[in-house]
Amino acid sequence: MLKLRIITSLALAPLVVWGVFSLPAFYFAVSILIVVGLASWEWAHLSGIANAPSKTIYAIAAVASLVLLVWYLEINHNDFYILLYISILWWLYRVVRVLVFRSPISSAVSTAGKLSLATALSGIVALVIPFYAIIYLRDIYSFHGYLFYLVMLIWSVDVFAYFFGKYLGKNKLAPHVSPGKTWEGVYGALVATLFASVIGAFSFGFTLNEGIIFFALSFLVVVISIFGDLSESLYKRQNAIKDSGNLLPGHGGMLDRVDSLSAAAPFYVTGLSVLGFLK
Repeated sequence: MLKLRIITSLALAPLVVWGVFSLPAFYFAVSILIVVGLASWEWAHLSGIANAPSKTIYAIAAVASLVLLVWYLEINHNDFYILLYISILWWLYRVVRVLVFRSPISSAVSTAGKLSLATALSGIVALVIPFYAIIYLRDIYSFHGYLFYLVMLIWSVDVFAYFFGKYLGKNKLAPHVSPGKTWEGVYGALVATLFASVIGAFSFGFTLNEGIIFFALSFLVVVISIFGDLSESLYKRQNAIKDSGNLLPGHGGMLDRVDSLSAAAPFYVTGLSVLGFLK
């Protein structure tokens, strides 16, 4: 499993770097649509949508929603931040859900496979808005570096958390939600955040004060990304699902790879704007 995880990461990394810095805007948007389509297919499964035709329809609807959002916000640009705030509020709600969840496994399993309209609809907030934020950051503001930093921050946190948790993990983080995650993994994530934010601050030429603020934003984004991962784990536990899919060897499905990113993106883009980094 570890070998597959490393091989898959090494294969994806150069593609992501090339995509962020070199893909023309249209093709970058198409690649985002593909990611959203694949993740939405898996989200449909979490929503209790079992058969392939229905999951396909759901994925097409999610992709169409993103296309319509791009079109709408080109005309009504100022509405974007309203949607970002909606997404932020929804993710904060998911943080609370993770923190208060205490149902026994037997209770969670008993709800498995049942269609949840609320979960299905929330996929739009969880996936479509955050991935529009990614398109917005790269191709509307043309801040390729900021987008690259976000992706590398989430990936480095994932790597550090995985190895800290695997080799040092003893204290469970949220056993009712995800028995495999530990506080040691969180500490690894915070170490990665420190290194990444220092490198990022130097790369962007920030002053000391700007660097400190940027670290604080990175810290918030990482904490939210951890809850994004836990939120998906909660959905999976409630539906007795181990992985959202098996598209990426060693990693699970597409949703397993982008859950942290989709949680982090609205907070990151909003933070950059509010703190004055998007100039």
